[in-house]
Amino acid sequence: MIKAILTISLARFLSMVRAFVILPGACVYFLTPAFAGLVPFPLAANQEGIVSCAEDPAIQYNIYLPPGYSTNGPPLPILYTLNASGGGMVSTIYTTCSNLNIIAVGIINSSDSTPWTPILRDFYAVPRDIRRRVRFDPTAVFVGGFSGGGENSYVFSRFWPQQVSGVFTMAGWLGYLNWGASVTYYSTARVQTSLFVARASGTSDTGAAFYNPYDSNFLASCGATVHDWYFGGGHVPPPGIVQKACLQWLLSNRMPPGPNDEALAAAQAQTWRAEAAAGDTEEVLSNCIATMMNQPRSWHELEAQLVLDDLMTNYDSFRLLDVSNLMPASTSFVTNQYSSNLQAWSQNDYVSDLLYFYARGAAHNGDWARYHCALKLLTGIGGSCGDRAGDVCYLLTNFSYAAPLLQIYQQNSESSLVNISVSKDTPGLSYSLQSGTDVVNGTWQNRVPINSNDADAVWSATIDPDPGSPVEFYRVAITPNRVSFLPWPDNPPGQ
Repeated sequence: MIKAILTISLARFLSMVRAFVILPGACVYFLTPAFAGLVPFPLAANQEGIVSCAEDPAIQYNIYLPPGYSTNGPPLPILYTLNASGGGMVSTIYTTCSNLNIIAVGIINSSDSTPWTPILRDFYAVPRDIRRRVRFDPTAVFVGGFSGGGENSYVFSRFWPQQVSGVFTMAGWLGYLNWGASVTYYSTARVQTSLFVARASGTSDTGAAFYNPYDSNFLASCGATVHDWYFGGGHVPPPGIVQKACLQWLLSNRMPPGPNDEALAAAQAQTWRAEAAAGDTEEVLSNCIATMMNQPRSWHELEAQLVLDDLMTNYDSFRLLDVSNLMPASTSFVTNQYSSNLQAWSQNDYVSDLLYFYARGAAHNGDWARYHCALKLLTGIGGSCGDRAGDVCYLLTNFSYAAPLLQIYQQNSESSLVNISVSKDTPGLSYSLQSGTDVVNGTWQNRVPINSNDADAVWSATIDPDPGSPVEFYRVAITPNRVSFLPWPDNPPGQ
């Protein structure tokens, strides 16, 4: 986070206060009511079809609601599906999901030939749409896919790590062939601890036979539990009997909800919303993040996610919040991105993963308020640059990010000079001071370049506002200052 102190004349300060009414410490949020009802959905029990997202109808997905589905009945498990050739796998998994009463969703745009941008766009948009429109069991959220869809299933599980309980991969793997020499893994390919992975492979599938042992070791280092099923055949989806066994195993191993969890979580969400409306937004943010990390794959996590979604709709207010100690670094973290001997990861690493994917998905969807809010939250995660530095630089390079407005208060009423002190805490970024007279429309001009040497933790300067100019506001803009980075691995050979 950027902290700044400005010294300015009392008259000018008071004029700024009149022009800019949202001041630090006075942020008020008006949130939607607690999640008490579902937005209307076009399908009913035992129906399958293509559905458009409510927020962006251009994004569609395939979904099947099994016979036992009801908006007023018990919540059902849900399985997101991905296919190497696109379109999802609802038709492949239809009968099994019908027999087990599992909601099946097909992410249409996820395929081997599709760039990451539309894939990650849909990974963000589709679950968000379903959270508001479909009743499901948050303790039983799974993702599965065939071949490259299996690889993308792992990516999906990292996109929503606190919500996905298990991965059902069909002839898909995580490993990357390092120029034919060995199998290596990105440290950012880590999956959330306690993830259950069901793998189904054909006995003559040479790719699965080669990669699975390596994947087993890597997944074990992440704290995931893996179980394998084999069937006669090659690189093809498993038959129905194997599908059923895999999904039953995932269902039996996930942590089911308690009898009162749904009601207790809803009551907690109501309390959070009331506290945020009363001005205690910083505490609510901290509680939501803590709940998502400490009570994953639960009703409590679902409600925390919904509250967080609502809090992140207004960046003008959100940027004034203090999130500087949202999740302090518990350990020093240094890793080789290509190392086969990876270190254990701490909780703050997983929080930075969660917020990075949220930010990237929001950007690909043009959800700029939540994109900027997620980047601000990243500044409150200790060690968040860590091995996510290249990915964060990718976001800043492609979508940009402006720091919050500088806090303003009077120190010397006799002087018209503005004294600025900026504390820099994000290595690898360039900083510049900007000024503007129109906060609403965001018309900013570069005023003073700031020394970009990362060793200079604090930068200060004194400037004299232009004589006769309108009221000016000041902020620090940050941009990447890296020559090269690896934002995302290429698709591995063979998928």
